Amino acid sequence: LRKIDFEINKGEIFGLLGPNGAGKSVTFNILLGIMKADHGNVYVEGTKITNYAIHERAKRFSIGYIPQNDSVFKGLSCFDNLKAIAEITIKDKVKQESVVEELLSEFSLSHLRNVMANNLSGGERKKLVIARALVNNPKILLMDEPYGAVDPINIDMIKKIIIDLQKKGVSVLITDHSAQNVLTIVDRCSIISAGEIIISGKPKDIIQNHKARQLYFGENFNI
Repeated sequence: LRKIDFEINKGEIFGLLGPNGAGKSVTFNILLGIMKADHGNVYVEGTKITNYAIHERAKRFSIGYIPQNDSVFKGLSCFDNLKAIAEITIKDKVKQESVVEELLSEFSLSHLRNVMANNLSGGERKKLVIARALVNNPKILLMDEPYGAVDPINIDMIKKIIIDLQKKGVSVLITDHSAQNVLTIVDRCSIISAGEIIISGKPKDIIQNHKARQLYFGENFNI
């Protein structure tokens, strides 16, 4: 990465797009604390978190993460996938049960509560992973490839979830290979190529940028 610099406002949906190998995953890893940058810092609401460990960022600054790869606990049921996180992040046992039941209902997973996660479809697993990330009520949610391996109906469902999170004041950083699905919901977006941000702005301005079309979108791209 070279001179990556952007900020996400409270309740803003921000996109980070670019070709394979551009530096999107490295950026996510630095924000999460998985990797440490040689130079520069990460701030949350004015507090420098550059040297904080992953779990400290998650707990103290309410940072949630939805990874690109399938990360369900395959040997646990839908219910227990959520309960496992609730037991770590919520002290009150009644509240644990309440949060889990609310999320199962919100994500239309109640009828699958006792089904093992490895028996779920791709879309159902994606919903479960997103629901699990919301157990600890994050203020900032990083979503890496949320539309991957998901059918059109569930893509619309995920978009609605993201927009609903925005209404609750959650800040969302999203990257995905489906640029069209990202650009239809983000407020602002940055295009990254070869470790550098080449343009940032509103979707309608981004897609008209000559360099962005040349390096990423192609000349016939539209939303």
